[in-house]
Amino acid sequence: MNYFELIAKSIKRYNKNSFELKRFAILFQRLNLYIIGFCLLIPAFWYNFMDEDFIDKRTSVFNYEDVIKESYEDMRPGYEFRGHTMPSYQTYFNNMSKRFYSDFGFIYGSMAITALPWLLILFWPAGPPIRVDRKNGLVYTRQWFRFYAARFEQLNPECKTFSASMEQLGGPLIVSLYRPGKVYDEEGKLKRGMRIRIGCYIPPDLSHNRDILYCIEQFMKHEADIPKDLKPEKGWLEWSLVPAKKLPKQEKLDKKIAHWFAKENIPDA
Repeated sequence: MNYFELIAKSIKRYNKNSFELKRFAILFQRLNLYIIGFCLLIPAFWYNFMDEDFIDKRTSVFNYEDVIKESYEDMRPGYEFRGHTMPSYQTYFNNMSKRFYSDFGFIYGSMAITALPWLLILFWPAGPPIRVDRKNGLVYTRQWFRFYAARFEQLNPECKTFSASMEQLGGPLIVSLYRPGKVYDEEGKLKRGMRIRIGCYIPPDLSHNRDILYCIEQFMKHEADIPKDLKPEKGWLEWSLVPAKKLPKQEKLDKKIAHWFAKENIPDA
């Protein structure tokens, strides 16, 4: 079996000279959003459909103008019986509406908190992928509009055994990518760079991160090619109404790559 078939779940797209890998952290965070979202839906369902006090409070908040109007009219017989003049409705409304402020915050705040994870899932675009470019001999991506790159020997890879301390699932491949001119320190040693997690979540097995690293190495050394019939697999955690961000067009990338090489300053052996 070709090793690239083992990492098909982590590949977004590919061509003859490059392939793009998914960001592990984004998919991990999205699963957490699903978990938080469902955990918030349970009490929201209970309060909105089973708790009569909450339902009454919610109804009064949604119809607070009618509640205040009804309360104002209920005072009219008493004022007329005593022969007193009713206060203006606007003054009464302004005073009574203040009593709803805490209820406004509670009802609308709980609705916003419940909806927030689902809004992030639907409308938070995933960051751009990590591209392995053997034509230029670089692995690179964009983070917060900044270009980060590294040669294979500069990646300083780390294969995490598990994805999190409480999970017995395969971890990501973690590599270092660097800003132009930020690769080496004054002593000629590699800096830490930006540590970025690569791979799909949930990984199919514990060795998935090592398989990714092996494929990157073999591809960069021109010792392996991606099969033309390889079909990248899209997981359910990648679903969103907003498309994932992409890398800049190749013309812009070529300029950024040339600038990165110009600033690299490889130390003398």
